[in-house]
Parts: sequence; C-alpha cells; structure tokens
Amino acid sequence: MTQTYPVYEQLGLSTEPKTASREEDPYYDCCEVPLIIEYRGIYVCRKCATVFGPVIVDSPHRAFTQEEILKKRIREPVYTNIGPRTIMNVKNDAVKNKGLFYRLAKINKSVSTTFERNLTVAQPKLLRLVSQLGIPISILNVALTVYRKAVSKHLTTGRSINNLVAASIFIACRMRGLPRTIEEISEVANIPLKVLAKNYRLILRELKIRIRPLSGKYFVERFTSDLGLSIDVQMRAQELVELVETSSAIIGKDPKGIAAASIYVAIRDLGRKEHRSLTRISEVAHISEVTLRNRVKNIKAAMAA
Repeated sequence: MTQTYPVYEQLGLSTEPKTASREEDPYYDCCEVPLIIEYRGIYVCRKCATVFGPVIVDSPHRAFTQEEILKKRIREPVYTNIGPRTIMNVKNDAVKNKGLFYRLAKINKSVSTTFERNLTVAQPKLLRLVSQLGIPISILNVALTVYRKAVSKHLTTGRSINNLVAASIFIACRMRGLPRTIEEISEVANIPLKVLAKNYRLILRELKIRIRPLSGKYFVERFTSDLGLSIDVQMRAQELVELVETSSAIIGKDPKGIAAASIYVAIRDLGRKEHRSLTRISEVAHISEVTLRNRVKNIKAAMAA
C-alpha cells in the first residue's frame, strides 16, 4: 500500500497543467499531473515512474517498540549522504534456503549496525552545525570524511559524538583554509572550549593529520567585513600582516590576534577615519583586549626593526 506525501513544494512541482516548453518547466519529463510518493528511499511519480531524487532525512527518528522498528525498516531510505545500506528482506522472499539467508542477514546486521548507527546519529548534527556556521558543501564533505576515519579508529568509544563532530568541522576548516575560529565553533555547538580543543588534538594525533598554521591575512577580510570597514583598511591590514609575518616577535602567535592588531594599526595609519574601539575589534576576533594590545606592540616593534 502506497501513501502520498506533501512533497510538491519541496521538489518545486505544481498541480497545475504542464507547460509545453522544457525551458519553462524543469519537470517536463513527468506526466501532466504528477503524483509523487516515497518509494524505497526515493521520490518517484506513481503515474509515470519518473524518479526525482533521494529522500534525505535530516533528523532520523529512533525506534524502540516492535511496531516502530517495523515501520522504520519499511520506510527508511536505502541511500543517504553517508552511503548505501545493505538490506536483506528474508520474510517476503520465496526461497528454499531461508535459514541460510536468515543467518547472512544476522551476520550483516552484527558487523555493520554499529558503524552505520553512529554515522546516522552524527549526520544531522554535522548538517546542523555546518548550516549555522555558513560553511560550504566542500568543507562539509571533508568534515564527514574526517569523522568517518575517527569512527573507524574507534575514537567515539566513550566520547561524545557532538564533541567529535565539532572537532571534525574545525579540522576541515583548517585543512581548506576557511577562516573559522575555534571559539566560534565552540559557541555555536555549545561545547566548552577546552573540551573542543582536546578532541581536536585527539583527532589530529590519532589520524596523523598535519595542518599548517593559517596566515593572519585569511582573517583580515572576514574581520573587516564584520566591522564594516572599507577596502582601504583591509588592503593596509593585509600589507601589515605580510610585512610582520617573518618577524621573530610574531612567530608562533595566534593569527587571529595578528589580524585584529593589523586592522587596528591600519585604522590609525589612515587617520582614524573609521574608528573602531579595542573592545569591538577584540569581540569580533574572539580575543581579549590584553592580547590585542600585546599584538599591537609586537607589530609596531616589527615595523620599527
């Protein structure tokens, strides 16, 4: 028995008669009045069997009772963003050696359920954090790959999935040079900073991932945009970062502090036409005012040398 679902708006379909041009209607290949249903994890037209795409479940429900487990097995999508699952439906198959297939299904369930269950729980958490942080899809794929390797190394045993998911996102941002601070990810994920940093170092150590430190110029563009500064301040700040990066007074310092201090010095060099206070700049850069003052002194010392 099939059941219809309100998926017309999600797929961009309309119940009105179809147009006569493929350019005007992106679903020109379907029938006149499509009847879209969910069938084995995909959206398909019941009248003409046109396939529109997989069913992506952002928040899969857990099953506890026997009735819920049976419904989940029937309606759960076969394909997800994580990858295909293996389904062995024995009861409805008229085969002679049912005992053998029951045994194979039991073995398959015992060796694959733990890994897949972990990824099924982690996937919606990963998608939610990526959406809240405004991270592109390419970074999402890298973060998912890092988390899969962490699960394969059994790093999730006795640890929180939320912490490892947030750490995987931060590692993916660092690997692709995306200017996202660990304080920002900690705030969005509602995880203490020390806990997130500990899981970050754990994944790097166990997976043997080497990440080069980011340059301060990657944060300059973002901080100037958040502060509402002009392009002149941004270009001057980038020049200061490139000038002082090789100085011994700057080596080993946090690039966020270097970028924030360069912006502050650039504003002063341009005549303070776009004044921003130390408090405002430190809030945007997620650093303290003391750190910002020290980095300003380091930049001035490097410029005088």
